[in-house]
Formats: sequence, structure tokens, C-alpha cells
Amino acid sequence: MSFCASTVGYIRKPEDAPIFIEIEPEYWKATLQVNQFSHIIVLWWITGHDNPSSRANLADYPPQENAELSGVFASRSPARPTPIGLSIVAIEKIDETAHRIYIDQIDARDETPVVDIKPYMPFSDKVDKAKVPKWFQDNISRYTSSPLE
Repeated sequence: MSFCASTVGYIRKPEDAPIFIEIEPEYWKATLQVNQFSHIIVLWWITGHDNPSSRANLADYPPQENAELSGVFASRSPARPTPIGLSIVAIEKIDETAHRIYIDQIDARDETPVVDIKPYMPFSDKVDKAKVPKWFQDNISRYTSSPLE
């Protein structure tokens, strides 16, 4: 089986300026009503890891202290069989004229291709009482409460 993913935009991280997603003009209509959401899920191509070595990586050590060797499906390693990144980001503002969605942060590099955007929906995307390994338990939450709570 083969398939093709389209680049719908790019991550832009200018120095000393807000981060934004620049949407390709032909996909801008796909952002209709995205301004009704506070957060979006961004799926992006992990630049620098689309090579045979990274795609062959099946296990890695997470960057947390005392982390155990984990399969890439149990980690956020950028080196993986299909280099797709996922980030939940807050929408800061939208510039319709420039086709930009300004966001709070993202761990992708500047000029990273964006392959899809989905709305974050707390009723289906939030998981109560989620279980994680010991080495992840002390991570600090970016978001501590939801506007819907």
C-alpha cells in the first residue's frame, strides 16, 4: 500500500516574534470556523528524521531522567517508522489576510511541514485518570484546567 500526504502549511518560528502556522492559500477555506476553538491538534512531518536510519528506529530512551528503553510507540521519539508529530496548541490569534494561525508553542522546527489540523475537543480528546510510566509522572502540565471545567 502507498499513500500521499499533502502539506497544508508550514510552522513559522521567526526570531523574537510569535510562532504561527502559515496555511497554503488553497487550503485556507479549511480553517473556516477554527476561530471558534481555543486549541487545535497539529499533525506535522518531523523534519530531519525522514531517512532510512530514523525510520528503522524502533526503540529509544525518552529524554526524562531514569527513563527506560521504550518502543517508539511508547515514546515521543522523533525517529520512528513514519515521522509524524502531534502537538496540541492554543490559538493566540488568526490573521485571515496572511493565512496565519498564531499559536502559543510547538516543538516542531521552523519551516516544518504541517500535514493536518484538527480541532481539540475536551469531551473526546481529554482522558481522565490516564496512566503513564514513573519517569513521566513528574512532568509539569502546560494546561492545568479547561475553560469547560
